[in-house]
Amino acid sequence: MPLKKKLIGILIILLVVGGLWTASVVRRPKAPPPTTLEIWKKSGIPVETAQVVIGDIERTVEVTGDINALIKAPLSAKIPGRIAQVFFREGDRVWKGTVVAVLDQQDAMANLRQAQAVLDAARTRLSQAITNAKVTKIQTDAAIEQAKAALEAAEARLAVVKKPARTQEELVAMNNVASAKANLDNARANFERHEKLLKEGAIPQSAYDVAKAQYLVAQAQYKSAREQLSLIQEGGRKEDIRQAEAQVASAREQLRTAKANAAQNLVRQEDVKQAKAAVQQAEAALALAQQQLIYTFVRSPIDGEIASRLAEPGQVVGAGQPIAEVVNLASVYFKGEISEKELAGIRVGQPVQVRVDAFPGRVFRGKVDKIFPTASTQSRSFPVRIRIDRTNGLIKPGMFARGSIITRVDRNVVLVPKDAVEDRRGVKMVFVLKPDNTVRRQDIVIVNENREVVQVAPSSQLKAGDIVVTRGRQNLQDGSLVKVTNHRSARQANQGMLTR
Repeated sequence: MPLKKKLIGILIILLVVGGLWTASVVRRPKAPPPTTLEIWKKSGIPVETAQVVIGDIERTVEVTGDINALIKAPLSAKIPGRIAQVFFREGDRVWKGTVVAVLDQQDAMANLRQAQAVLDAARTRLSQAITNAKVTKIQTDAAIEQAKAALEAAEARLAVVKKPARTQEELVAMNNVASAKANLDNARANFERHEKLLKEGAIPQSAYDVAKAQYLVAQAQYKSAREQLSLIQEGGRKEDIRQAEAQVASAREQLRTAKANAAQNLVRQEDVKQAKAAVQQAEAALALAQQQLIYTFVRSPIDGEIASRLAEPGQVVGAGQPIAEVVNLASVYFKGEISEKELAGIRVGQPVQVRVDAFPGRVFRGKVDKIFPTASTQSRSFPVRIRIDRTNGLIKPGMFARGSIITRVDRNVVLVPKDAVEDRRGVKMVFVLKPDNTVRRQDIVIVNENREVVQVAPSSQLKAGDIVVTRGRQNLQDGSLVKVTNHRSARQANQGMLTR
């Protein structure tokens, strides 16, 4: 029992002593952990570096704007109507002359058939008028010739009956009868041949009418020759003279009537003119109907792609109302704006690097194609058109783009990575790494710059091979100790920073 109490007492004493020692340790103040700056002072501020190089840099003027298409065409119907079909949708390829849409053609076809029928009827009337004019002329000419022959015969008979017959005159009269008989036989044979050919349909009516008229004239001449011979042989009497004079008067009246009837030729010619005018009018109406049918086909006037489809089948459209729009993607261009301050350095033909937001990291090559002569009244900027080469259809109208117009190239100049430049209160500077891993602050003067590098003036006291801090420079001061964690070589600088 006394031993147990003794052990308990010793245990209590140990617990009390341990508690007092623990309390003293807890109350003792701890040393604070070192700060980042303290660590950096000992080991160096971590930085990344790159090398200053000699190279070429392009002087550029930056522009922004939109992508447009130089060749584009809104497609619309030239006549009002209901759309029957639209064959293409957005993005489909079409060629010049491709039918993109068709209007309903029922009315156009009906008008075309009617115009064709009117033309056929007009041509038939013209053909009939021409035939009538030919027949009338043949008939009137034949009547005049017959009347002339009858008058000549009557006058000859009158002359014969007024004087006694003579042997010489009788011989002449007999020869005339023989000659007239021969002519009559030839005319009869020719008439009979034409009559047969007309029945067979081998010759026109006009040729038959000419042969008939010649036959009738030959008959009259033969009859006149016989009467002349008879008068010469019989001798003249008073009664015969009166009859001959009456026949002469009658023949003259017939000739006058025949000549008066020749006025019908003018009437027939006027009929032909009117028929020709009717044919021309019908041909014009047919051409208009054909054109109206052609207008039901809406064709693309250019090669390109359907940019927008603005109408659907069944929709009624008016003349000139857009149905679709075609864009030639090979003609896309970048339209930017240049301030009047920078305009003096811009020339047509200067190369341009174009970047489109839709294709990050990709650069398209182009050239200044046109500088517009007037500025915007609001921005005082001059529009400039930039032709883009070899887009392969990737760039679409409406995309936003940025361009760098290369106005000149400075060669063999000192180039510093752009991410090495520090701006403190308007002063441009870089931190140059020294052999002892400390840095030297170096103020610089920037002559030119692009997206990757800056060109510094010779007064900046930088040379090729100098190592400058590109990351971690915000914590540096002149003389700061640094620790290089990554370094870009001169080869990497040339490959990754220079724009050539």
